[in-house]
Amino acid sequence: MQPMEIAKLLTSQAAVLTSLAVIGIILCFIGYRIFRVYSAIIGFLIGEFVGIYITMNYYENAFVAILASAFVGAVLFALVDKLGLIVTGAAFGYFVGIYLLPEYQVYAFVLAALFALINLFVEKPMTVLVTSVIGASSIILAVHMGTTGAHIHDVLSDPRGAVDMVFSNAYFSLLWFALVLTGIITQYAAYKE
Repeated sequence: MQPMEIAKLLTSQAAVLTSLAVIGIILCFIGYRIFRVYSAIIGFLIGEFVGIYITMNYYENAFVAILASAFVGAVLFALVDKLGLIVTGAAFGYFVGIYLLPEYQVYAFVLAALFALINLFVEKPMTVLVTSVIGASSIILAVHMGTTGAHIHDVLSDPRGAVDMVFSNAYFSLLWFALVLTGIITQYAAYKE
């Protein structure tokens, strides 16, 4: 297969919906248990972005730089899982701030810093909450996209619209709440310390 054919296959509606649903189920119900893997994936993505930045500005061999920086990010985040906690909390706080106060973006940064610190010091409850919320949102987004025919490009072009999609009607909101609650209970029951 050619690279373009692979890219079209990976961004097809079926592949995107399946990925969103599977990732959502995994995060919602066992997110805390697999946090090291989740943290390594975050590190891989951050490393990939750093690699893209490096290749755009300083380096000519793009594939090697991106792959190397992604690998370093994954290993670093897997070994130091506190980095994953900080990034997860910050991202969660930022998106809560952007959604609740879109005209005051400075508060999104304040909430990002606050949630990063809270997630760092109150690890288990916050990680369970965040992974349950992200997982449930991913599942509901997949269901919404499957029923309405929306495509991933619609979601990526307006991330705030993705939250609106999740809470677009009472049934989706009720299902989201039930999934979050079930995810939290399941994660606590499955991982007792």
